[in-house]
Order: sequence, then structure tokens, then C-alpha cells
Amino acid sequence: MGNSKGAATQYNNAKLWQIGFFSLNNCATNIAMFLMMQYSYFTQNVLGLAAAIIGLIATGTRIFDAITDPLVGVLVDRTNGRFGKFRPYMLIGNVIIWASLIVIFNTPVNWSVHQKYLFTTLFYVIYVIGYTCQTVVTKAGQAVLTNNPKQRPIFSGFDSVLTQMASALVPMLITTILAEKYSVGEFVGESGKGLGMINPAMWKEAVLILAVISFIFTILAIIGISEKDRPEFFGQSGAQPKLKFKDYKDIVVHNRPIQMLIISAATDKLGQLLMSGTMTYLFANMLLDSKLQGVFSSLLIAPLVAISIGGVFVSRKFGLKRTFLVGTWGSMIMLAVMFVIRPNPEVPAVFLALFLVQKCLASMGNSGIIPMIADCTDYETYRSGRFVPGMMGTMFSFIDKIISSFSAMIQGFALTLAGVGNVVIKPNEPVNATFNMAIMICFCIVPILGHIATIIAMRWYDLDKDKMAEIQTELDRRRNSGAAA
Repeated sequence: MGNSKGAATQYNNAKLWQIGFFSLNNCATNIAMFLMMQYSYFTQNVLGLAAAIIGLIATGTRIFDAITDPLVGVLVDRTNGRFGKFRPYMLIGNVIIWASLIVIFNTPVNWSVHQKYLFTTLFYVIYVIGYTCQTVVTKAGQAVLTNNPKQRPIFSGFDSVLTQMASALVPMLITTILAEKYSVGEFVGESGKGLGMINPAMWKEAVLILAVISFIFTILAIIGISEKDRPEFFGQSGAQPKLKFKDYKDIVVHNRPIQMLIISAATDKLGQLLMSGTMTYLFANMLLDSKLQGVFSSLLIAPLVAISIGGVFVSRKFGLKRTFLVGTWGSMIMLAVMFVIRPNPEVPAVFLALFLVQKCLASMGNSGIIPMIADCTDYETYRSGRFVPGMMGTMFSFIDKIISSFSAMIQGFALTLAGVGNVVIKPNEPVNATFNMAIMICFCIVPILGHIATIIAMRWYDLDKDKMAEIQTELDRRRNSGAAA
């Protein structure tokens, strides 16, 4: 059963390899997310669509994505079949994700503009259904994998290392390896040669490579959670609750920790998506070296791995909340300095050094969010007697996606106001001062505002290290006594 007796509390412990393998589920979906962060770039510069309209479409589909979350959450909490509660959603979700993305990034460039809008939007909607199915398990599965406060930060370490490696390697694959492969000489129009990142063939190859990697990671994640995806690990007694949608209202109104965590993570996510969405322009049109993005991403791997491992020890000693706040404060300070310094193509090292430190600090903070959702799930069981990991995870995702859905729209309108919303922006060429300011506002100012919201919200998030120890002791007492709160 994986349980071990502590001084006062009997925990459901996981083996180290199980935690590591299961963390690959989040990495599998993050690979898709990092590719879709290039959606606006691809649709504008390869398919020739308008940035503002694409921004509105991306926002609308992400809102639809958020609406599907509660539906999938209830389905997960009601599921308890031959293959468990979580594994079917992991596999089905991954297949839907990559079937949709392969279609999107193979959209024929010779179609009419209206056909391209309709085609990419339809499969974007299908993509988000698959994305919801798989990502809900990352959040919900934490509750059955382990409830030991000493082990949950270990997931943060694995997840942070893998996520940061994916965030580095996906851009490197696209902007350096494949862009170089598909760059032959100068730009030569529609011949298909020398186009680099605006060559349709490059994107077709990229999506296939990433699909294979993501699917392999999903299979390993399924193996990692298989032993714990059983009724005896589902809450206080393993009984399935009779869930209704009105239960969401009770959680929203009375579960203060999830309220504050949603505000914190959603506003930070908005900033993170804007940074990722505008990063290509920062390297290609402000630092004037698109290849530098891949090089920088590869250089990030070692320090991010180090900070992720260090973050595990910090979280185990001081708790997830305090580590989250330290990372948030540090990231906010670095972003403010970066906005003042600005990227300079003549001395790029200064800005990039600041950016590296900011990425490490943000990584240390954000790595604790998923385990903190599991803490909120345990708090809900402690508060109401319900074990509803699917509902908790998808309620979190619902608000998170609604707020962060505005990232593509903000980016689209920023480019439009800069006068480049309906043109092909060629890499390694400067644009104009208005464009530079628009990128810096998206890249630095919006994330700073998100960090401020996080710092304020965390004042009312009381699931610190001591409180979680109290909660786990009480839940253990209930399990041992057979009581249902």
C-alpha cells in the first residue's frame, strides 16, 4: 500500500521513481503548451492571418477550455473503472492533443484566409478538450500519489526540472535546430527555401518530433501512477462521493486557500504566457538574433535544474507557501530591473544575465503550485469530508484559464497598436520604437502586476507547513477510526 508509520501520522508514501515518472504527465502537456505558445507567430507569419483576430480566437478557445474544466473534473471524480480514475484521461487526452496539433501545423498555406481561420479554430477547440483531460490529472493525481508533506516538494523538484528543460529544449528545437535546417541563403519568397521559421515544412517536422516525445512521457506517467490509481487511496475511505455541480459553489465560497491560490497562479500565468508569446520577437527583433534564443534556452538548463533541486530542500524545510513567495518577490524585482535596462543588441549579455536570474527565481516559486493544489484538496477533505481532486484541480484550472486567456488577445492588440499586427515580421530585423515598447510592456510590466496580485493573495493563504501537518494528522485519525467527517 505504500504506507509508513511516522511519529503520529500514517502517510501514503510513494516511491521516488513513481513521483518522477508521474511528473512526466505535466511535462507531456507542457511540450504541447510550449508549441502552442508559437501559435500566434505561426498563424501570422506562416499562414498570413491577422494578429488581432488570432488573439481574439485564442482567447475565445481558451475560455471554452476553461468551461470544459468543471465537466471533466466531475467526470474524473465519478470515474472508478478497471483502469482507475486517472489513467484513461491521461492517454485519451494526449492522443487528442497531438492529433489536433498535427492537423493545425499542417494547415495548407494556399487555402483562403477564411478557410485557414475556420480550420485552425476548429482544431484548436478539439485540442483544448484533450489538453483539459490530461492536465486535470496532473493536479488531481497529486492527492493519491502521496500525502506526505515531505514528499510533495519532491514532485515540485521533478516537475520543475522537467518543465524547465522542456521550456528550453522546445524553443531550441524550433528556433535553432530546425530553423537552421530550413534556412538556406536569404529569404527568397514562396520557394520554400531560406525561410527558416516561416517555412511551413519546418513546423510540420517540429510537431511530429514533439508528438512522439510527449506520447512516450505520457506512457511513463501512466506507469508511475498505476499502483496508486486504486480506490483505497481515494480520500478517507475510498468511497466515491455523490457529486453535483452545486458542490463547486460550496468550495468556491468556503475553501479560502484554493481561492487565494487561484488568484496567485492565474495572474502569474497571464504574465508567463505573455513572456513566452513575445520572447521570439524579443530575440529576433530587439536583440536581432533569433538563433540566440535557442542558445540561451540551452544555457538555462543547468541553472534551472540546480535551482529546482535546491527548491526541494527549501520547500521541505520552510514549506511550499514561503518558497512560492520568495521566488515571486525575486522574480518581480528582476523584471523591474530588466524593464529599465532594456535589450541591447550590442551588449545582449547584460539583459540575458538578468533574464536568467529571473527565470530561476520564477521557477523556484512556480514549482510549488501543483503540490499546493493537492494541499487544498486535503484541506477540502478536512473541511467538508469530500475527496474531490478532479473538482479541485479543474476549478483551479477554470479560473486560471479564464484570466490567462487574455494573454493572446493582449499580445495581438499590442502588435496591432504598434502597427505590425497584419504584416509578416521578419526575424533579425528591427521594427520600430513603438513595437519595442509594446513587447517590453508584455514581457515585464504585465508579469510584475501578476506578481503583485500573488503577494497580496498569499496573505490569506494559511496552509503553511504547520497547518498541513495538523490537517494530515486529523485525516489520518479519521481513516483509522473509520469516521466520515
